[in-house]
Amino acid sequence: MEVITVKEFISEINGKLINGNLEAKIQQVSIDSRTINSGELFFAIEGERFDGHNFVMDALESGAVGAVVNIEKARKYNIDSDRVIICVKDTTQALQDLAKYYRSLFDIPVVGITGSTGKTTTKDLIASVLETKFKTLKTEGNYNNEFGLPLTLFRLDSTYEAVVVELAMRGLGDIETLCQIAQLQIGVVTNVGLTHLECLGSQENIAKAKSELVESLPSGGTAILNGDDNYVRQMAAKTESKVLYYGRKSKNDLQVNRVKKLGEKGLKFKVKREIGNFKVNLPLPGEYNVYNALAAIGVGLEFGLNIDKIKQGLVEPSLTGMRGEIKELEDNITLINDAYNANPTSMEAGLDLLVDVGTNNGCLIAVLGDMLELGSAAEDVHRKVGETIVKNKVDYLLTVGDLAALIGQEAMKLGMDSSKVFICNNNQEINRQLLQLIKPDDTILLKGSRGMKLEEVEEALLEN
Repeated sequence: MEVITVKEFISEINGKLINGNLEAKIQQVSIDSRTINSGELFFAIEGERFDGHNFVMDALESGAVGAVVNIEKARKYNIDSDRVIICVKDTTQALQDLAKYYRSLFDIPVVGITGSTGKTTTKDLIASVLETKFKTLKTEGNYNNEFGLPLTLFRLDSTYEAVVVELAMRGLGDIETLCQIAQLQIGVVTNVGLTHLECLGSQENIAKAKSELVESLPSGGTAILNGDDNYVRQMAAKTESKVLYYGRKSKNDLQVNRVKKLGEKGLKFKVKREIGNFKVNLPLPGEYNVYNALAAIGVGLEFGLNIDKIKQGLVEPSLTGMRGEIKELEDNITLINDAYNANPTSMEAGLDLLVDVGTNNGCLIAVLGDMLELGSAAEDVHRKVGETIVKNKVDYLLTVGDLAALIGQEAMKLGMDSSKVFICNNNQEINRQLLQLIKPDDTILLKGSRGMKLEEVEEALLEN
């Protein structure tokens, strides 16, 4: 972050200084008193399960230059030093307003990505492509919401030449808010699936929420859309920006064909476009990654990169953990950790990846947890995963969670040997059963929603 003074931004967040100096310098912004450093400004965020106002004094004692607090709670702090205390009506809104102001200080292109699946890998691939020519800031980890996006933007400084951010949502209006903060020039929509049904109720409403990204783009911007997804393709009517479609069908501006699966080594494919074709080597297995790569290619072209630079960026991407992460264990056992999150589309993609990576010598083992936030569709979509298990000829299935149990029940109903299906009550039971099953050359997939914490299974495997 570039140093800014309180005087520069206090009006931008509708704040009132009740202690300290307007000339105080802010070197960074934080919402976590546990990791505060000297010179940082602490925002006391009020969440569903926590209240940052309880930790203001801890932050100040740890070296924070000051704190932003709710005006109704300001009286509780007796500050007898020059520490800055700024009162606002809503600390979350103030954090977002400050991020929007800080972003506006930089004349820099920002790329935003949203979608039901694939947005994190797409973000990583785009950043990798842009890094071949531009110093690029990207969203790290799960910093993709109303708190994470501001914190990402506060990492900006004058050395960066491009920004790539992931935009998450739980309901209507969320992406619009994030876009107002980030001020995008390029927007990517990967797909519209069945995530967040519990909050939004229908796939049409999910599409409406995702389309807030293209609606926010300026007339001189570019919307890069998955043209094979009808919900996404229809978003073109909602933007005045240039539109670039990508996908496998012939009606796309970037069309892929001749996909060759190389197992764990990744994919080879050909990309067709109006002014010429080119071949791509992608070191990521899983045919769904073709779409993620196409989006990155589209962004690279919009930035004026030549094909060689784009291909270079795709060769060695730096990927976020637990998204199709492949590890080789002892005895040639392969572990696919795709346990960061799950929905029906990504679950099917994960099982396809299990087949692609698996070897003829070993068994395919799927460890699956609940897919959450699916509302009334939850039972049906979990049973459909059971169909995919049988279709993909998975050798062993282990489930955890009441919903995931339906996967096992459906798989047995469709003919899977009941002795190869294990419906477990918790991750510890999964661990015990899995350690009895695995043998050399086996391939294991971990897939479930974030709340199922299937990374605990990976930890047990690595320990043993």
